[in-house]
Amino acid sequence: MKKLSGSWTRVFNKFWFVPGVCLLTAVVLAQSVVAVDRWLPEDLDSPWVAWVYAVGIDGSRAMLSAIGGSMLGVAATAFSITISVIATASSTYGPRLVRNFMADRGNQVVLGVLVSTFIYSLLVLRTIRSASDDLAQPFVPHLAVNLAVLLAVADVALVVYFIHHIADSVQVDTLVHGARRRLLAVIDRWHPEETPEELVRTVGGRAGGGAVRADAVGYLVGVNFERLRVHAEEPDVFVELVPRVGDHVLAEEPLFRVWPEHRAEELAEPLRRCVVIGDSRSADQDVRFAQQQVVELAVRALSPSTNDPYTAVNAIEEVASGIVAAVSHPLPGNTVVVDGAHRLRYGVVGLDEIVDMPFDQIRPHATGHVSVMLALVDLAARIGSATVHPSVERQAREHVDVLLGQFRDSGPNPRDLARVERHVAARLGG
Repeated sequence: MKKLSGSWTRVFNKFWFVPGVCLLTAVVLAQSVVAVDRWLPEDLDSPWVAWVYAVGIDGSRAMLSAIGGSMLGVAATAFSITISVIATASSTYGPRLVRNFMADRGNQVVLGVLVSTFIYSLLVLRTIRSASDDLAQPFVPHLAVNLAVLLAVADVALVVYFIHHIADSVQVDTLVHGARRRLLAVIDRWHPEETPEELVRTVGGRAGGGAVRADAVGYLVGVNFERLRVHAEEPDVFVELVPRVGDHVLAEEPLFRVWPEHRAEELAEPLRRCVVIGDSRSADQDVRFAQQQVVELAVRALSPSTNDPYTAVNAIEEVASGIVAAVSHPLPGNTVVVDGAHRLRYGVVGLDEIVDMPFDQIRPHATGHVSVMLALVDLAARIGSATVHPSVERQAREHVDVLLGQFRDSGPNPRDLARVERHVAARLGG
């Protein structure tokens, strides 16, 4: 498993992180460019320098005031549009997709650059001195003023990009494709094509063990497996992570079990620092949550208020890519072996859960839409043809049998029933 620094990952994904970095950059840039301006000689004999410096004291102040004020207004408008889009997406596509808008780097960069331009202009404006000022001799940071003009031009281009980006981000295809990419990323992490030699698969668990209890309430968001493995490699120690990534944990519930029992108290704090418990789930390491985001789009699309079977079909087609990637690889290892001894064991999401989720959650809403029924049959056929596990193929076929039985019980039009039955026979052979 790849190393995950939970604290830094959470900070990096915050909405304010990129704008905050942009603001600090603007402060440093303003001070640096003004310092360069103070160092450079004002050789106005050069035609090029005279053209660049021709703005003057009053013109520089007016220009910086206009740039700063307008960029702050545009930033406020951009932020208002972002909030409006988030509210629309939350009510239409589900509240769990809101964080995807918040984490969108395009929105963060646009807001950060616009606000940074205002800060930059403000800091440069305060350094301009005229002959009437009592503080010092006249000074105009010409280089900094012209850089502000360039930033304003770049901001106009960013606004045009932002309008296109925000309009594209609320399209259903964009949302579904983004959810699919997150699903594939986490599937590739947990179900690689080749399992490392130090990872083996074991079933069952040891009895007893010293319990390391959770000290917080929330979801197991992530695990730093590299750090956890270091602690588990201590002599004669075996560590088991009790909950899986994505499970809800209560305070004082067992988080780890350690053998021998007397080592549990010693390793309690180091082991707790290897996991991240948060208020909400994340798709970074949580296979079930990443898949749920795609499936939820289909379920919401089939609600009576939305009634959009085309989006549901699109979501079913996209979730197939993640499921096929998982079932076409060997079962992932869940136990770390060091020098021939088992040192660390953790739970993984089974293939049966991955296959069951779309069928179990979409089937109750699918019988009124023939196109969705056909898409679920196609999903089962894809799973059956791609899997290297016979049990998964049987499981997919069982889901089709249940789906077909439910469709018959719903009293469909005979033509629709015949169409679905022909499709099942064509894709699954009867």
